[in-house]
Amino acid sequence: MASFKKSAKYEMTRFDISQQYTINSFKGEVSRLRDELETKELDLEAKCQALQEALEELEESRNRYAALYDFAPVGYVTIDDKGCIQEANLTGASLIGIERSQLIGMPLLVYVTKSDLKLFLDHLRRCKRRDEKVITELSLMTKNGAPIQVQLLSAPHKSTDGRSRFYKTVITDITQRKHYENELARLDRLNLVGEMAAGIGHEVRNPMTTVRGFLQLYRDKEAFAQYKDRFDLMIDELDRANSIITEFLSLAKNKTADLKAQNLNTILEHLSPLIQSDARVSDKNIHFLLEEIPYLFLDEKEIRQLILNHIRNGLEAMSPGGELTIRTFRDGQEVVLSVQDQGKGIESNVLEKIGTPFFTTKDNGTGLGLAVCYSIAARHNAVINIETSPTGTTFFVRFPVPEPPL
Repeated sequence: MASFKKSAKYEMTRFDISQQYTINSFKGEVSRLRDELETKELDLEAKCQALQEALEELEESRNRYAALYDFAPVGYVTIDDKGCIQEANLTGASLIGIERSQLIGMPLLVYVTKSDLKLFLDHLRRCKRRDEKVITELSLMTKNGAPIQVQLLSAPHKSTDGRSRFYKTVITDITQRKHYENELARLDRLNLVGEMAAGIGHEVRNPMTTVRGFLQLYRDKEAFAQYKDRFDLMIDELDRANSIITEFLSLAKNKTADLKAQNLNTILEHLSPLIQSDARVSDKNIHFLLEEIPYLFLDEKEIRQLILNHIRNGLEAMSPGGELTIRTFRDGQEVVLSVQDQGKGIESNVLEKIGTPFFTTKDNGTGLGLAVCYSIAARHNAVINIETSPTGTTFFVRFPVPEPPL
């Protein structure tokens, strides 16, 4: 019995020792696993932090790209094989004056002016036939009805599955550039005519003076008394031709202006009786709005001619009862003379040719009136601007204010 107790006690002691060893081993394993878990948690947190930073950087980059895309100085649109808009940036939408959401799915053809529809269809055909960039210049109609001149640059692309094609298109507003090109072309023509005027104007006038003198001489002779009316007609026609040559000589490139310090309002006040008389004869009204303006360096004879040409054009553009408004005012570093009529406005195809020598819409016009005005303005470093609508046209002549003011 004692031996059994001793044996049982030994087994119990050995079991306790074994159990204690197992518990200690388990605690060690738990501690190791805890340390490993904490390490992995820290590693995972670091990776999550890095991923979060990468996502934020990606989002920031995406926003930067979106801003660059939307607010680029040119319009970006994507059109499909049928010419329908699939995507557009804000600049492209603002060029046309339509909300971007309303553009999506619409044919770009809808916004092309009627006169340029053939150009756009040809542009689309060339895009389909070629795997290279296609460039076309045409006009788009904006929401307010005013056309703008643009350049389309389209590059073909294929969808990811290769089954369909689309065209990334850059729309650049070239309205201002075209205006400058037309202005330069007009100035070139004006310079050419000016050179001609300087070269041949006097050579034509001299023999005409001789012819007129002999016609007057023979008209007064009794032998030709029966032909007096015909002589008078020939002399009148020579005088008319002489007046055209006088205008022609005003375009002479080498002509110098006699500039003196004068006030534009004073010149207008001196011309007022003549202007009012012209208006009354045609049953029209003149309204003067002359604000206080500084003195300018002006050639009075040339400025009188410029004013009368603009005013007579304005009077001829109106129906009886119309009112012509003549205004002077200061705008920053410029003195502005404006002549506003209540006519029917100027058509766009005519507006492009305004100021071109010998271009006229009048039955008996010479086409030199406005050309002379542009030439006079150039000699005074002034600029002529035009605003027109169906309710009338305003010509602005902008003279630079001398520094320091006179």
